[in-house]
Amino acid sequence: MTDTVFNYTKTDYQKPLLLLGQRPGLFDTVNRHYQAIWALYKAQKSLDWDENEFDYSSCNADFKSCSRSTYDMMIKTLAWQWEADSVASRAIAPVLAPFITSSELWACWQRISDNEVVHAATYSEIVRNSFDDPSVILEEILRVQQAHDRLQEVAKAFAAGYDASHRYALGQLPNDQTTYNAVFMTIVALFCMERIQFLASFAVTFAICDTGLFQPIGKAIQKIAQDELEIHAELDRAVLLNELQTARGQAAFAQCHAQIEAMIEEVIDSELRWIDYLFSEGRELVGVTAERLSAWTLYCAKDVYQTLGLATEKYALPQANPLRFMEKWLNISKTQASPQEQDIAAYKVGVMRRDDADVTFDADF
Repeated sequence: MTDTVFNYTKTDYQKPLLLLGQRPGLFDTVNRHYQAIWALYKAQKSLDWDENEFDYSSCNADFKSCSRSTYDMMIKTLAWQWEADSVASRAIAPVLAPFITSSELWACWQRISDNEVVHAATYSEIVRNSFDDPSVILEEILRVQQAHDRLQEVAKAFAAGYDASHRYALGQLPNDQTTYNAVFMTIVALFCMERIQFLASFAVTFAICDTGLFQPIGKAIQKIAQDELEIHAELDRAVLLNELQTARGQAAFAQCHAQIEAMIEEVIDSELRWIDYLFSEGRELVGVTAERLSAWTLYCAKDVYQTLGLATEKYALPQANPLRFMEKWLNISKTQASPQEQDIAAYKVGVMRRDDADVTFDADF
C-alpha cells in the first residue's frame, strides 16, 4: 500500500489525530494544533549536548579510592541507567512510529529518541573513561540481575507495543480499539519509566556526588535528568492528557483501567525491591536511607497517579519532597559553576535568533 509511505489522499491536515489517524502525508507546520508538543520539540533541540562534553578521567581515581559501599552503589545504579537508556534509545520512535499521525508528535518523539542515544552513550563513555579495563566493568554491570528484573515490567509493555506496531505496519492488525489500547499502554509504561524509575535512580547518583566524588558523572547525569524531567516525561504527560479527552482514549482508560493500575504498582514495587537490595549487604548511602529513597520513589509516583486521575490505597504518597537535595540537582541553574571550577552544563544552544532580516541600517564608518 503506497499510503504507508506517503498518503496522497490525506484529508485531515486541519486537525490530524496524534495516534492512529489518517496515515501521514506532508510534514505540516502550516496547520499546527499541538502547540505544547511542538514547544517540547523545540525545547529538546535547545538542550542539545554531547556525551563527551565532560572529562571523566578524575572518576578513575574516585572509583579506586572510594569505599566499597559507594563503589557498589554507583556501579549498580549505572548498570540500570545504562540498560534502561539502551532500551529507550531503541524503543521509542521505532515502536511508536507506525502509530504516530501528527507532524508535531513525530518531530518530538524522534528528537527524544536521538536524545536517548546521547544518554546511553553517556553511560557507556563514563565506563570507558573511568576504569583501567572497561571490559571487566561491562561484564560486572551485565551480571547485576536485580537491574534486569527492575526493568522487567516496562520492558514487557514495550515488547507488546513492539509486536503491535510491527504487525500494524504490515497490515496484520486493524486500526481498532484493541490496537489503540496497545499504543496507550506503551505510553503509560514510558511515562512510568521516565517519571518514576529514572528519578529514583538519579537520586542515588546525586547523593553520592554530593559527597564530592564523581563530579563529572554528576554533571553529565544532571543533563540527562533535565532532559527526562523537563522534556521526555512532559511529552508523555501531554500525549496521555490529550488522548484522555478523546473517545478512544477514554475507552482505552476504561478498558485497561485495572491493567494500568497494576502496571504502576508493579513498577513501584520493583523500585522498592531494588532499594531494599541496594541497601542490603551492609551498603550505605551518605545522607539517604532506604526509607527516604522509598519515600522519594512514591513522591515521584504521585505525579503519575495524579496525571491519570488515579487514587491508591496501597501506598501512602508523601505530600512533600523527602529528598530536598534533589531540588538543586534538578534545577541546573542552581548549581552553575565557573568554567575554572568544572565543566559547564547549564546552557542552551540555538537560543539566539536574528530578527533584523530585510532591515537596512544606516552606518557611517
